[in-house]
Amino acid sequence: MRDFPRQDKADREAGDAVLAGFRAFLVDRVDATAIDRDRRLPDELVEELRGRGYLRAMLDPALGGLGLSAVNTFRLVETAASWSSAVAFTLAIGNGFGAGAYLPLLGDGPLHDLVHRRIGGGAIGAGADAEPTGTANSLRRTTATLTADGEGYLLNGEKVFIGNAPIAELLDVTATVLVDGEPQTQAFFVETDSPGFEVVARHEYMGLGGAPNGALRLTDVRVPRQHAFAGSNTELRRSRELAEIGYLARTLVVGAPALAIARLCLHWSREFVNRRTVDGRSLGDHEEIQRILGDSLADVFAIESVADWTLLGAPGADTLFEHVALKNIASLACWRVVDRTMSLLGGEGFETAVSKARRGADPLPVERFFRDARGLRIAGGVDFLLDWFAARGRLAAQDQAPDAGAPDAGAPDEGADGETGLTGRNLEHLRAARAAAAELGRQCRELMDGQPDHARLFARQHLLITLNRIANELLAISAVLARAAAEPGTGLLADLFCAGARQRIAALRAELDGVGEEPDWAAAGAAWLGAEQWPGLLDDVLTTTPPAR
Repeated sequence: MRDFPRQDKADREAGDAVLAGFRAFLVDRVDATAIDRDRRLPDELVEELRGRGYLRAMLDPALGGLGLSAVNTFRLVETAASWSSAVAFTLAIGNGFGAGAYLPLLGDGPLHDLVHRRIGGGAIGAGADAEPTGTANSLRRTTATLTADGEGYLLNGEKVFIGNAPIAELLDVTATVLVDGEPQTQAFFVETDSPGFEVVARHEYMGLGGAPNGALRLTDVRVPRQHAFAGSNTELRRSRELAEIGYLARTLVVGAPALAIARLCLHWSREFVNRRTVDGRSLGDHEEIQRILGDSLADVFAIESVADWTLLGAPGADTLFEHVALKNIASLACWRVVDRTMSLLGGEGFETAVSKARRGADPLPVERFFRDARGLRIAGGVDFLLDWFAARGRLAAQDQAPDAGAPDAGAPDEGADGETGLTGRNLEHLRAARAAAAELGRQCRELMDGQPDHARLFARQHLLITLNRIANELLAISAVLARAAAEPGTGLLADLFCAGARQRIAALRAELDGVGEEPDWAAAGAAWLGAEQWPGLLDDVLTTTPPAR
């Protein structure tokens, strides 16, 4: 990661031109407070987003798009998220999960023609995968049954938590279908004006107020056979091209808002600290405040660095695993920043913007974005579950690599320090990261070699989750050090982040060292789920669910 990438100047300028108009549009046309309060994007705003091409940002202008690169689309969503998370999510889902994203994968034929025609006509797209039973299952409860004439499929089932569902006009819907007598999950492109398709309800969340999201029901929805996305869901998930689309979509939905919210917190923290004193002494002179600010600066620098590396890459770099990791790195770092900011501002942070405005205070929307930030750890997959999935993928990839068993694979390169351009402290962080990466690689190889039945190893969920969290911290350290070596003046930010990340790694390694000497988690869970023990833990509380109207 020595050659840290930079955005091409011409591409940056193209993005700047679009963002200049977009910022003015947001301030002039988007009432973010009202959208959060009313929990609805105005219909006319959706139409403006459609008409201005913001929902087709990466598509060719011939299709009504803006022709933006992935990194400029990330910037577009980030800018939206700094004003209204609802608008940002609408853009991210439309651009990332919308049908237009799949056009490069569709060969000539009826499906390509459908997507090209509908997206070119301005149709809003989305993906419908999640179900009431969850998304961790390999098969979907929604079914696709071949019609008697063999010309189409009838889709039946329910979907939940579907972004853009209330406004989408073309959805790719996952459903289980029998192929040669075996059940497989495949994707089908569904026009939402089809008979039997209905939006059952709009979802409302703790945060992201106003983001169009809903539950769907499909009752004998007929889809032409040619509108099935060929290949089983397993094959599609393993497809490199499809994986890149999916991870970019998740980066837009989570990574861009995470960076925006974390940046805002830096601004709010500076504004608050600069105007507050304690007994005549500036708040910024206090040690703990300095540490809070330093940790937040470091986390924002890390999100930026990993996002830039992932989106821009470097010559010959394969950043697919970085795309996998970015979601958790960004959302968890953002959560640390917004949580610190809430504590720093105290009651002023916890108070709503409207309440502050009533008493004449600066109506900083910290409370609103705090709620939004928590959703980022859930959107695109709950953080611990993604850690488990990613660890399985990383271990499997290592097992398949030609040099997976080489004893010196990943060993520290002691001769590579001299030309890094890093400060002494950051050189020490680099050496520590190399050693930790080598140790992690050794441990992973031993686990894979020592357990031929990989399914049994993969079932050790907490072990894999912990390993993946260490890997993510090491990736972030590598990114910030590579950037610090390339960008003068950023060494202190890298030092701040690496110091904190190494502490987190030490805590995670302590968990690994304790494997085999742990309490009986399974017994505790079974006793509680079976209502066999400790009923007193619920004393004096009403467990009846209150009515919701």
